[in-house]
Amino acid sequence: MVFPVCSNPFVHIALEHYLLHHLPDDGRRYVLMYINDSCVVIGRNQSLFCEVNVQYLMRAGSRVCRRITGGGAVYHDRGNICFSFIEKVSHEKIGNYSYFNQPITDVLRNAGYDLVPDARNNLLAGGMKVSGSAQFTNRKNIISHGTLLYMTDLNNLRFTLRDNKFQVLTRAVRSVKSPVTNLSEINRQFDDAEAMMHYMLKNLPITDEYLLSDDVWIEIEQRASEFESAEWIYGRSPDTTLVADKTSVELHKGMIKHVIWYGKEYTDLRGEYFTYGDLVSLANTGNELAYALLEKFFTQSVA
Repeated sequence: MVFPVCSNPFVHIALEHYLLHHLPDDGRRYVLMYINDSCVVIGRNQSLFCEVNVQYLMRAGSRVCRRITGGGAVYHDRGNICFSFIEKVSHEKIGNYSYFNQPITDVLRNAGYDLVPDARNNLLAGGMKVSGSAQFTNRKNIISHGTLLYMTDLNNLRFTLRDNKFQVLTRAVRSVKSPVTNLSEINRQFDDAEAMMHYMLKNLPITDEYLLSDDVWIEIEQRASEFESAEWIYGRSPDTTLVADKTSVELHKGMIKHVIWYGKEYTDLRGEYFTYGDLVSLANTGNELAYALLEKFFTQSVA
Protein backbone atom coordinates (compact mmCIF):
# COMPACT_ATOMS: atom_id res chain seq x y z
CA MET A 1 0.00 0.00 0.00
CA VAL A 2 1.13 3.54 -0.78
CA PHE A 3 -0.76 6.21 1.14
CA PRO A 4 -0.05 9.87 0.24
CA VAL A 5 -0.93 12.65 2.64
CA CYS A 6 -1.67 15.53 0.25
CA SER A 7 -4.68 16.46 -1.90
CA ASN A 8 -2.81 17.96 -4.87
CA PRO A 9 -3.94 16.24 -8.10
CA PHE A 10 -0.67 16.99 -9.92
CA VAL A 11 1.34 15.32 -7.16
CA HIS A 12 -0.89 12.27 -7.42
CA ILE A 13 -0.44 12.06 -11.21
CA ALA A 14 3.32 12.31 -10.69
CA LEU A 15 3.17 9.70 -7.91
CA GLU A 16 1.33 7.25 -10.15
CA HIS A 17 3.86 7.90 -12.92
CA TYR A 18 6.74 7.22 -10.53
CA LEU A 19 5.22 4.05 -9.10
CA LEU A 20 4.38 2.67 -12.54
CA HIS A 21 8.00 3.03 -13.63
CA HIS A 22 9.83 2.19 -10.40
CA LEU A 23 7.83 -0.39 -8.45
CA PRO A 24 9.39 -3.84 -8.75
CA ASP A 25 7.62 -6.31 -11.03
CA ASP A 26 7.75 -8.86 -8.23
CA GLY A 27 4.27 -10.36 -8.58
CA ARG A 28 2.79 -8.29 -5.77
CA ARG A 29 -0.13 -5.89 -6.20
CA TYR A 30 0.38 -2.33 -4.98
CA VAL A 31 -2.60 -0.24 -3.89
CA LEU A 32 -2.78 3.55 -3.84
CA MET A 33 -5.73 5.59 -2.58
CA TYR A 34 -6.15 9.34 -2.32
CA ILE A 35 -8.62 12.24 -2.41
CA ASN A 36 -8.04 15.30 -4.58
CA ASP A 37 -9.07 18.89 -4.19
CA SER A 38 -11.58 20.13 -6.76
CA CYS A 39 -10.37 19.57 -10.33
CA VAL A 40 -11.25 18.06 -13.69
CA VAL A 41 -8.98 15.29 -14.93
CA ILE A 42 -9.00 14.59 -18.67
CA GLY A 43 -7.61 11.53 -20.43
CA ARG A 44 -4.15 11.43 -21.99
CA ASN A 45 -5.51 11.66 -25.54
CA GLN A 46 -8.35 14.13 -25.10
CA SER A 47 -8.88 17.70 -26.29
CA LEU A 48 -9.57 19.87 -23.27
CA PHE A 49 -12.16 21.97 -25.12
CA CYS A 50 -14.28 18.88 -25.86
CA GLU A 51 -14.43 17.95 -22.21
CA VAL A 52 -14.47 21.03 -19.97
CA ASN A 53 -16.77 24.02 -20.03
CA VAL A 54 -14.33 26.89 -20.46
CA GLN A 55 -16.10 29.06 -17.91
CA TYR A 56 -14.83 26.48 -15.43
CA LEU A 57 -11.30 27.50 -16.43
CA MET A 58 -12.08 31.04 -15.27
CA ARG A 59 -13.03 30.02 -11.73
CA ALA A 60 -10.53 30.89 -9.03
CA GLY A 61 -8.94 27.88 -7.42
CA SER A 62 -10.14 25.38 -10.01
CA ARG A 63 -7.69 23.19 -11.88
CA VAL A 64 -7.63 21.08 -15.01
CA CYS A 65 -5.27 18.10 -15.14
CA ARG A 66 -4.25 15.60 -17.81
CA ARG A 67 -3.51 12.11 -16.51
CA ILE A 68 -1.14 9.50 -17.93
CA THR A 69 -3.90 7.04 -18.82
CA GLY A 70 -6.52 7.19 -21.56
CA GLY A 71 -10.28 7.22 -21.09
CA GLY A 72 -12.67 10.08 -20.47
CA ALA A 73 -12.88 13.21 -18.35
CA VAL A 74 -13.83 12.97 -14.67
CA TYR A 75 -14.53 15.47 -11.92
CA HIS A 76 -12.77 15.17 -8.56
CA ASP A 77 -13.46 16.85 -5.25
CA ARG A 78 -13.26 16.00 -1.57
CA GLY A 79 -16.28 13.74 -1.92
CA ASN A 80 -14.59 11.46 -4.47
CA ILE A 81 -12.16 8.62 -3.77
CA CYS A 82 -9.40 7.71 -6.24
CA PHE A 83 -7.96 4.20 -6.23
CA SER A 84 -5.05 2.73 -8.18
CA PHE A 85 -3.72 -0.79 -8.57
CA ILE A 86 -0.19 -1.31 -9.93
CA GLU A 87 1.42 -4.65 -10.62
CA LYS A 88 3.47 -6.62 -13.14
CA VAL A 89 1.85 -6.52 -16.55
CA SER A 90 0.63 -9.59 -18.41
CA HIS A 91 -1.50 -9.91 -21.53
CA GLU A 92 -4.59 -11.13 -19.70
CA LYS A 93 -4.60 -8.08 -17.38
CA ILE A 94 -4.76 -5.48 -20.17
CA GLY A 95 -8.35 -4.27 -20.47
CA ASN A 96 -9.44 -6.65 -17.70
CA TYR A 97 -11.08 -4.11 -15.41
CA SER A 98 -13.08 -6.74 -13.56
CA TYR A 99 -9.82 -8.31 -12.38
CA PHE A 100 -8.63 -5.03 -10.86
CA ASN A 101 -11.97 -3.72 -9.59
CA GLN A 102 -13.11 -6.93 -7.90
CA PRO A 103 -11.42 -6.13 -4.55
CA ILE A 104 -13.23 -2.77 -4.51
CA THR A 105 -16.64 -4.31 -5.20
CA ASP A 106 -16.04 -7.05 -2.62
CA VAL A 107 -15.13 -4.59 0.16
CA LEU A 108 -18.05 -2.30 -0.64
CA ARG A 109 -20.50 -5.19 -0.81
CA ASN A 110 -19.62 -5.96 2.80
CA ALA A 111 -20.44 -2.31 3.59
CA GLY A 112 -23.88 -2.60 2.01
CA TYR A 113 -23.19 -1.41 -1.56
CA ASP A 114 -23.97 -3.64 -4.52
CA LEU A 115 -21.82 -2.45 -7.43
CA VAL A 116 -22.10 -4.05 -10.86
CA PRO A 117 -19.90 -3.46 -13.94
CA ASP A 118 -21.31 -2.29 -17.25
CA ALA A 119 -20.02 -2.78 -20.80
CA ARG A 120 -17.86 0.38 -20.59
CA ASN A 121 -15.88 -0.73 -17.52
CA ASN A 122 -17.85 1.53 -15.18
CA LEU A 123 -19.30 0.44 -11.84
CA LEU A 124 -23.01 1.08 -11.35
CA ALA A 125 -25.15 1.35 -8.25
CA GLY A 126 -28.91 1.43 -8.67
CA GLY A 127 -28.36 1.57 -12.43
CA MET A 128 -26.30 4.78 -12.27
CA LYS A 129 -22.57 5.29 -12.64
CA VAL A 130 -20.52 5.72 -9.46
CA SER A 131 -17.10 4.72 -10.77
CA GLY A 132 -15.06 4.84 -13.98
CA SER A 133 -11.65 3.31 -14.73
CA ALA A 134 -8.68 3.64 -17.06
CA GLN A 135 -5.38 1.82 -17.63
CA PHE A 136 -1.84 2.32 -18.88
CA THR A 137 1.17 0.04 -19.18
CA ASN A 138 4.86 0.64 -19.78
CA ARG A 139 5.36 -3.06 -20.68
CA LYS A 140 6.87 -3.68 -17.23
CA ASN A 141 3.98 -2.76 -14.96
CA ILE A 142 0.35 -1.89 -15.47
CA ILE A 143 -1.72 0.71 -13.65
CA SER A 144 -5.49 0.38 -13.46
CA HIS A 145 -7.12 3.23 -11.60
CA GLY A 146 -10.58 4.59 -11.03
CA THR A 147 -12.83 7.01 -9.20
CA LEU A 148 -15.57 6.39 -6.68
CA LEU A 149 -18.32 8.96 -6.10
CA TYR A 150 -19.34 9.03 -2.47
CA MET A 151 -20.34 12.61 -1.62
CA THR A 152 -19.27 14.63 -4.66
CA ASP A 153 -20.90 17.95 -5.55
CA LEU A 154 -22.90 16.66 -8.52
CA ASN A 155 -24.09 20.11 -9.56
CA ASN A 156 -20.49 21.24 -9.86
CA LEU A 157 -19.64 18.04 -11.72
CA ARG A 158 -22.36 18.62 -14.29
CA PHE A 159 -21.45 22.29 -14.74
CA THR A 160 -17.76 21.67 -15.32
CA LEU A 161 -18.26 18.78 -17.76
CA ARG A 162 -21.10 20.19 -19.83
CA ASP A 163 -20.58 21.16 -23.46
CA ASN A 164 -19.40 24.57 -24.53
CA LYS A 165 -21.67 26.68 -26.69
CA PHE A 166 -19.12 26.82 -29.50
CA GLN A 167 -18.40 23.93 -31.86
CA VAL A 168 -15.31 21.76 -31.31
CA LEU A 169 -13.82 19.91 -34.30
CA THR A 170 -11.22 17.27 -33.45
CA ARG A 171 -10.32 13.60 -33.80
CA ALA A 172 -9.53 13.40 -30.10
CA VAL A 173 -11.10 10.74 -27.91
CA ARG A 174 -14.38 12.07 -26.52
CA SER A 175 -15.96 11.14 -23.21
CA VAL A 176 -19.15 9.11 -23.15
CA LYS A 177 -21.48 10.80 -20.70
CA SER A 178 -23.54 8.73 -18.28
CA PRO A 179 -26.01 9.54 -15.50
CA VAL A 180 -24.17 9.51 -12.18
CA THR A 181 -25.02 9.37 -8.51
CA ASN A 182 -23.27 9.34 -5.13
CA LEU A 183 -23.04 6.21 -3.02
CA SER A 184 -24.04 8.33 -0.03
CA GLU A 185 -27.41 8.98 -1.70
CA ILE A 186 -28.01 5.24 -1.86
CA ASN A 187 -26.68 4.36 1.57
CA ARG A 188 -24.88 6.84 3.83
CA GLN A 189 -22.72 4.45 5.78
CA PHE A 190 -19.88 6.93 6.32
CA ASP A 191 -19.69 10.57 7.39
CA ASP A 192 -17.54 11.54 4.42
CA ALA A 193 -15.36 10.16 1.62
CA GLU A 194 -12.26 10.10 3.80
CA ALA A 195 -13.98 7.82 6.33
CA MET A 196 -15.05 5.53 3.50
CA MET A 197 -11.51 5.45 2.10
CA HIS A 198 -10.07 4.46 5.47
CA TYR A 199 -12.68 1.70 5.74
CA MET A 200 -11.66 0.38 2.33
CA LEU A 201 -7.95 0.45 3.16
CA LYS A 202 -8.61 -1.35 6.43
CA ASN A 203 -10.62 -4.11 4.75
CA LEU A 204 -8.67 -4.66 1.54
CA PRO A 205 -6.17 -7.57 1.71
CA ILE A 206 -3.16 -5.33 2.34
CA THR A 207 -0.09 -6.69 4.13
CA ASP A 208 2.57 -3.93 4.03
CA GLU A 209 3.02 -0.21 3.51
CA TYR A 210 5.44 0.87 0.80
CA LEU A 211 7.43 3.89 1.99
CA LEU A 212 9.12 6.43 -0.25
CA SER A 213 12.29 8.29 0.70
CA ASP A 214 12.56 12.08 0.97
CA ASP A 215 14.66 12.11 -2.22
CA VAL A 216 11.93 10.25 -4.09
CA TRP A 217 9.29 12.71 -2.91
CA ILE A 218 11.46 15.57 -4.17
CA GLU A 219 11.63 13.85 -7.55
CA ILE A 220 7.83 13.36 -7.55
CA GLU A 221 7.22 17.01 -6.70
CA GLN A 222 9.51 18.09 -9.54
CA ARG A 223 7.60 15.84 -11.92
CA ALA A 224 4.31 17.27 -10.62
CA SER A 225 5.35 20.72 -11.85
CA GLU A 226 5.74 19.23 -15.34
CA PHE A 227 2.24 17.76 -15.19
CA GLU A 228 0.95 21.19 -14.11
CA SER A 229 2.55 22.94 -17.09
CA ALA A 230 0.72 24.25 -20.16
CA GLU A 231 3.01 22.05 -22.25
CA TRP A 232 1.43 18.94 -20.71
CA ILE A 233 -2.16 20.07 -20.09
CA TYR A 234 -2.66 21.96 -23.38
CA GLY A 235 0.30 20.87 -25.48
CA ARG A 236 -0.69 17.20 -25.39
CA SER A 237 -4.09 17.99 -26.95
CA PRO A 238 -4.73 16.58 -30.44
CA ASP A 239 -5.29 19.19 -33.14
CA THR A 240 -8.55 21.03 -32.49
CA THR A 241 -10.56 23.74 -34.23
CA LEU A 242 -13.02 25.92 -32.32
CA VAL A 243 -15.87 27.51 -34.29
CA ALA A 244 -18.30 30.21 -33.12
CA ASP A 245 -20.30 32.74 -35.16
CA LYS A 246 -18.06 33.30 -38.23
CA THR A 247 -14.95 32.81 -36.16
CA SER A 248 -12.63 29.81 -36.04
CA VAL A 249 -9.45 29.15 -34.08
CA GLU A 250 -7.19 26.33 -35.20
CA LEU A 251 -5.05 24.88 -32.40
CA HIS A 252 -1.93 22.74 -32.78
CA LYS A 253 -0.46 21.29 -29.58
CA GLY A 254 -2.71 23.63 -27.65
CA MET A 255 -1.28 26.70 -29.38
CA ILE A 256 -3.00 29.04 -31.81
CA LYS A 257 -2.07 28.17 -35.38
CA HIS A 258 -4.31 30.71 -37.05
CA VAL A 259 -7.56 32.59 -36.51
CA ILE A 260 -10.26 33.37 -39.05
CA TRP A 261 -12.33 36.34 -37.86
CA TYR A 262 -15.32 37.19 -40.06
CA GLY A 263 -13.57 35.97 -43.21
CA LYS A 264 -10.14 37.45 -42.49
CA GLU A 265 -7.17 35.35 -41.40
CA TYR A 266 -4.98 36.49 -38.51
CA THR A 267 -1.60 35.05 -37.55
CA ASP A 268 -0.38 37.57 -34.95
CA LEU A 269 -1.30 35.23 -32.06
CA ARG A 270 0.38 32.19 -33.61
CA GLY A 271 2.28 30.16 -31.02
CA GLU A 272 0.30 31.47 -28.06
CA TYR A 273 -1.49 28.97 -25.82
CA PHE A 274 -5.25 29.31 -26.09
CA THR A 275 -5.91 29.71 -22.39
CA TYR A 276 -8.00 32.23 -20.52
CA GLY A 277 -5.02 33.52 -18.57
CA ASP A 278 -2.80 33.94 -21.64
CA LEU A 279 -5.53 35.71 -23.59
CA VAL A 280 -6.21 38.06 -20.67
CA SER A 281 -2.50 38.94 -20.50
CA LEU A 282 -2.45 39.65 -24.23
CA ALA A 283 -5.67 41.66 -24.08
CA ASN A 284 -4.20 43.76 -21.27
CA THR A 285 -1.37 44.77 -23.62
CA GLY A 286 -3.94 46.17 -26.04
CA ASN A 287 -4.21 43.18 -28.38
CA GLU A 288 -7.70 43.58 -29.82
CA LEU A 289 -7.85 40.08 -31.30
CA ALA A 290 -7.12 38.49 -27.91
CA TYR A 291 -9.91 40.58 -26.37
CA ALA A 292 -12.29 39.54 -29.17
CA LEU A 293 -11.48 35.86 -28.64
CA LEU A 294 -12.12 36.20 -24.92
CA GLU A 295 -15.53 37.68 -25.68
CA LYS A 296 -16.37 35.03 -28.28
CA PHE A 297 -15.17 31.85 -26.63
CA PHE A 298 -14.98 32.48 -22.89
CA THR A 299 -17.66 34.93 -21.79
CA GLN A 300 -20.37 33.52 -24.09
CA SER A 301 -19.65 29.84 -23.53
CA VAL A 302 -22.60 28.67 -21.48
CA ALA A 303 -24.66 26.13 -23.46
